[in-house]
Amino acid sequence: MTNAAESVADSEFEPNPEQRAVIEAAVGEWLLVVAGPGTGKTEVAAMRLVHLIRDGLQPAQILVLSFSRSAVATLTRRLAALRLADAGVVEDLRHLAIRTFDSWAFRILRQGGAAVSELLARQHDENIVAATAAFTDGTNAAIRERLAGIRHVIVDEFQDLPGVRAGMVIELLSRLNSGEHPVGFTVLGDPVQSIYRWAARSRGQQEPSDPWDDLKRRMGIGLREVQLTRNHRSTEKLASMATSLRKILQSDLLTAEKKLTAMQRFLERLPASSHEVKLGPDWLANLPEGTVAVLTRSNGEAVRVTKMLLGDSVEGPAVSVRLRVAGSQPIAPAWIAVLLSRFKPQVISRSTFEIVYQRAEEGLDPPDRALLGMPPRESAWRRLARASGAPERTTSIDLGDLRERLAWPDSFPDDQLSESAVVYVTTIHQAKGMEFDNVALLDSRPRDDAQLAEDPLEMANVGFVAVTRAGKALGRIPSECIYKAPYECVLPSGRSRFLSWGKLTNLQFGLPGDIDPVSFVDHEFHDGVEQVVAVQHELAARVAALRGHKVILTRIDAPHEKTRARDTRYEICLQEGDRQGLRLACTSQQVTTDLLDLLWDRRLSLPNKIFNLRIGEVISLAARGDVAPTVPQPWQSSRLWLGITLFGTGDFKTWKRNGK
Repeated sequence: MTNAAESVADSEFEPNPEQRAVIEAAVGEWLLVVAGPGTGKTEVAAMRLVHLIRDGLQPAQILVLSFSRSAVATLTRRLAALRLADAGVVEDLRHLAIRTFDSWAFRILRQGGAAVSELLARQHDENIVAATAAFTDGTNAAIRERLAGIRHVIVDEFQDLPGVRAGMVIELLSRLNSGEHPVGFTVLGDPVQSIYRWAARSRGQQEPSDPWDDLKRRMGIGLREVQLTRNHRSTEKLASMATSLRKILQSDLLTAEKKLTAMQRFLERLPASSHEVKLGPDWLANLPEGTVAVLTRSNGEAVRVTKMLLGDSVEGPAVSVRLRVAGSQPIAPAWIAVLLSRFKPQVISRSTFEIVYQRAEEGLDPPDRALLGMPPRESAWRRLARASGAPERTTSIDLGDLRERLAWPDSFPDDQLSESAVVYVTTIHQAKGMEFDNVALLDSRPRDDAQLAEDPLEMANVGFVAVTRAGKALGRIPSECIYKAPYECVLPSGRSRFLSWGKLTNLQFGLPGDIDPVSFVDHEFHDGVEQVVAVQHELAARVAALRGHKVILTRIDAPHEKTRARDTRYEICLQEGDRQGLRLACTSQQVTTDLLDLLWDRRLSLPNKIFNLRIGEVISLAARGDVAPTVPQPWQSSRLWLGITLFGTGDFKTWKRNGK
């Protein structure tokens, strides 16, 4: 029989003996794979999946779980890059679902009969705990049936499952192997890259036990541990640095404090840019070849770095810059509304979809389709069918079901991210599972809002993770190169926004719910149907150009004096030069509420204008029930249209309410 590695045609990946031992292990084997950075973990996971399918497993029998959506996307891209000689395996891989732990917990509970409204109202951790309890209890027939179909589980980045997620995985693996037919698993990770134990401390919880040791104790002698040691990704110099640092972090002879001191000394010796020059757009004009990441310690620093790199330009930069911070939510891709927003019937047949897709295809150039992320016709149908809850081979899709489910975290695969960029700005924690050609580390500085005692070993591990994201070049940016970062402000509403005070108040906007979704197609707000058409056309035609484009928020006063402040909204307009351009939408009540909570007790008035916010993505929006009569056709019937997300911190002036 042809093995998995031999089924790859013209591939650059040739597994070494330790990698092959993982890839070609038996389907039912229990594997714990210690995979350091650059040792080919992602390639091994991809080829392990190929081997499982070649050994006879169906995609539905394999469960693949990973730590974050970016890590899921990395694995999916690696699978897509494999040039497989076996067309049947290629087709099976297309149907393989790779999920984050949070997304899968939501999905299994939903399939077990839990009310979606309750699941959406809960915190992720609450759903994880509920899923774990369902595995332990074993009385839910629907969940038992789902689990009974699993023959192999692959888990990535296991060392960083804080608390309840590690508990869910261990309980799942134990439950799957409690019957007559053992279920295999391949758990991958690296204890030296464990950097999320602070999460429990931040919530006032007891620090969790080591999931690595817990898994070994629970599964016992049947578990085989395999080490991947050879660094294939980095240059010889960077690989040697990583090996030396790894030895220090694994040493039993050094205290945690000494390990941290060694890491700090290493970081201080990295080549650095001038501390006298602030970051700005010029930094983007002198980029090395390949992808570049600026890695920070805090989300606030990442927000500040991104704002400084983008500078004063109204348009987005010539090179694609992506900001990734904690708390980002999955979005419905724009191609859905491009295809279906003008389709009025509530059910679309496969034959009608062919016509709709062809018309959209004819109206878009191939580059525009790529920028929209529009999949091929067959894939588009299957994704929409899955999202609506229908079988992939269905001959019709209920668009009401599709609209209802668009906001669900498991509606679309977790790898459907628009992540292609030249420069990424993110935290070290968010960069886990990601790879870059060049990495610049922002020097840490004391944080004003730091309240937790930091674990020196975990801080040393954070440094190791940062260093090992780089494949070709590694350097640092002195902390003096950026202005003071905004801090996280928790408001009475329970929402958190980044904030800094100064001559201009600097506040984060772009949280889920900040924009009134109906305002994109409300003809009263837009002063006519023609303007609604113009907005939807602009969003569809300029998906790429609008990413990073500045908007201006202008205050719209409510007509009634008694409720004027509370009912204030802000219109969101494209910025053209130094003036307002096309009106796109307006903010929601929660923006006004948070501004009032921030300013009112200080006797400050609401600002008239808010500047320097930017468009993140063009997205699809859906109304799950009836829409206002001010929404014209075809959107009144389709209840699907295009909208935007915002990102960054807006700048505004305010004044005392007595006029001074």
